[in-house]
Amino acid sequence: MIAKGHALHGVAPRSNIAASIMAGDPSIPALLVFLGTFVAIWGLYFAFAEAPVAIKHDMAEAYAWGREFQLGYNQHPPFWAWICGLWFLLFPRTQWAFGLLSSLNSGIGLWGAWLLIGDFVAGRKRMAAWLLLLLTPLYTFYAYKYDANIIFLSIWPWTLHYFMRSLQSRTTANAIAFGALIGIALISKYYALILAATCFLSAVQHPSRRKYFTTASPYVSALAAAVVCAPHVWWLLTNRAPPVRYLESITGWPWPYIIDHAYNAFFGALGANLPVVVVVGLVAWTSRRNQHAAVSRDTHKLTIPMLATLTLTPLVLTVISALALRTTIESEMVIGTFPLLPLLVIEVAAVQDIDRLYRVSARLAATLTLGAVALSPAIAWYRTYLSPIAMKASPFQEVALAATNLWHDQTSLPLAYVAGTAWYENATAFYSTDRPHVFVAFDYSRNLWVTPEDIAKHGLLSICVSNDSVCLADTAKFATPQSTRTDLAAAHRFWGHVADPVHFVVTVIPPRA
Repeated sequence: MIAKGHALHGVAPRSNIAASIMAGDPSIPALLVFLGTFVAIWGLYFAFAEAPVAIKHDMAEAYAWGREFQLGYNQHPPFWAWICGLWFLLFPRTQWAFGLLSSLNSGIGLWGAWLLIGDFVAGRKRMAAWLLLLLTPLYTFYAYKYDANIIFLSIWPWTLHYFMRSLQSRTTANAIAFGALIGIALISKYYALILAATCFLSAVQHPSRRKYFTTASPYVSALAAAVVCAPHVWWLLTNRAPPVRYLESITGWPWPYIIDHAYNAFFGALGANLPVVVVVGLVAWTSRRNQHAAVSRDTHKLTIPMLATLTLTPLVLTVISALALRTTIESEMVIGTFPLLPLLVIEVAAVQDIDRLYRVSARLAATLTLGAVALSPAIAWYRTYLSPIAMKASPFQEVALAATNLWHDQTSLPLAYVAGTAWYENATAFYSTDRPHVFVAFDYSRNLWVTPEDIAKHGLLSICVSNDSVCLADTAKFATPQSTRTDLAAAHRFWGHVADPVHFVVTVIPPRA
């Protein structure tokens, strides 16, 4: 737990910050300095390493949806997109700003993980379990793709922390916080039902389960979650539940395809945590060989079954749900569900020399972090010139700017709405100087912020890859006698490197007189 003797306000002297971190019990100022440094370093890494390519598809979608601030969207609930929309009201629409958002999301998750681990252990064991998270790619390299899955890096550990607090203390404040966080998770992605199920199964096996379920705490939490979700539920009822209809559209895949994805997701998620198992296993083995190892004396009672339930249940339920719904899953879905795995591995391995594990974890985490940012320019150079897919980089930014200029030349009006081949419309919303609204798949039911009156009043820009017959056919449905079609070739460029060109048909559909 955080030491009570440390000051909670102001900024601690640098020497005190370093001393408290080395002692394994940092004060709040020291913890915030550490996390701020983490966010800055990984934000810098993303700024360099991701510079050679455009933002990822799901990130462009997060921006395009967040720009609208709806109570729900076609595939998912809205919270994660709201965060993105608010972020880019403050920051420029650039790749480095997206990288900073990603690293901040990860840093908030690490803060929650620190509190969550502290619900079980204290001192250097807590610090070791926390630092081991930095040896996985979950909070670092994988954190860059900000979307409806990556948001759980920050939401998941905070929710589990307040679940544990509510379960142990049964106070109204903790119950409300837990319920509100469950609600926020649910309005980020319905995958949070697995988080709620994990908490329920953990509560059932906890020694205080009878006291918990016979108090008002779980019911206060349920009420708080319902209040948070109520606006989105109202939106679902009044709009024929687009995310539910979307889920129905992606079920029923062939069994071999489902099983293959489930297998890859399961072992991919475990593989991402392999560095933790290796480091803890080696320290446990060598410390047993050393009879003079300092044995950990933890004053907190730790229940391994409880840790196992909180850590492994989400992965198991994810696979089960995929098989039950006959839908595909990716390892990315469970990326935020492992904040307690290092502690579980430490306890299962019965590590005796916690001091040594702490020192090893700290050195490896520092080496990985500083090494990554030092190598980020070299990584950018490799991705620009040597990567086998460098020539296939999509010209999202280039065609967005060229098509916007074409719109200006032919209409002399700001660009308000853009549609086209999948992902190019979202990327244009991000990169275009006019910040247009997206009209995905030319479908009003998937873009509830767009109406026929809007298109008639402001016009529409369509950007179709030249061989995308579906996009071209949909464009023709909206074309007017005043519309113009232009063949356009665009290629991604970075540091003098030019990728293979992509050919487009850009259709300018001006406003109706």
